[in-house]
Amino acid sequence: MTERAPTTVTVDRDVPFHEAGGETLLLDVYESTASSGPKPVAVLVRGGGFTVGDKGEFARHAIDLAEDGYLVVEPQYRLAPEHTFPAALVDVKAAIEWCRSEADAYGADPQRVVAVGHSAGANLVVLAAATADDPALEPDLYPGASSELSAVVGYAGVYDFRAMAETAAGDEDIDRQYLGGGPEEVPEAYELASPVAQATVSMPPTLLLHGEDDDVLPPAQSELLARTLDPLTEVTYDPVPGGHAFPFNGAFYDDVYERTAEFLQRHVGTTADVEGAGEPSLDEGLGGGKPPGGGPAGGPDDPRF
Repeated sequence: MTERAPTTVTVDRDVPFHEAGGETLLLDVYESTASSGPKPVAVLVRGGGFTVGDKGEFARHAIDLAEDGYLVVEPQYRLAPEHTFPAALVDVKAAIEWCRSEADAYGADPQRVVAVGHSAGANLVVLAAATADDPALEPDLYPGASSELSAVVGYAGVYDFRAMAETAAGDEDIDRQYLGGGPEEVPEAYELASPVAQATVSMPPTLLLHGEDDDVLPPAQSELLARTLDPLTEVTYDPVPGGHAFPFNGAFYDDVYERTAEFLQRHVGTTADVEGAGEPSLDEGLGGGKPPGGGPAGGPDDPRF
């Protein structure tokens, strides 16, 4: 990666942004003191099979994107089986709309909001882009705010639950928990939750990366979405080294981050251009999350999605 100046990234943790289903959902906001607004906003959405996990897994990406001039938001979302589809999707859209309605205090540019997701999170950010401003799938909290995205990045996502069910790929039990039943019981959920079935010409530019050795979600999912999007919008699909958790593996992180940063920069303008040597430091008083498998150096592929 390009060498960075030793500036400080601060984190505003546990900011409430959405109350739904008896839960108050929180998000973390990362920003660099070396850059000023208006800043493009990046919403980072983790994986976890729609059933486990919490914000903080994208911490290293968040720090690096903040250092590159983004305001970065990592939200929670409701989990299955207690909360079935479309609860998590509505929560992600609430985070996007929070960025437009409430993040001006952080110097956010509401016209430049992008999203990056891994695995289940990739499904959610791509589906949010595909169903932007659909009244049936929007939160009530931010009336008038748009859930549109300027660009979207999916790492190792599930993009067609119908194809997964037909080929017996993935984890059928997780799909049932998240979608509320099997494909014969709730076929409409399998279709509505599949970006392949929802994509239209309104889709923003899309980058899809998938580990060549992914044994959790097959690369065929990203290939299928890329073919679907090709006549509709700008789409780039690249198979990359690694397994399912390649974005968090230290051996592959730099390549993945650089591909992502270059793509986002092309679509939301120039990010902060910092000269000098050194690595960004996280404000000690605020702490930082861990990617799956360990600290900033990454770790072995996480079997979850």
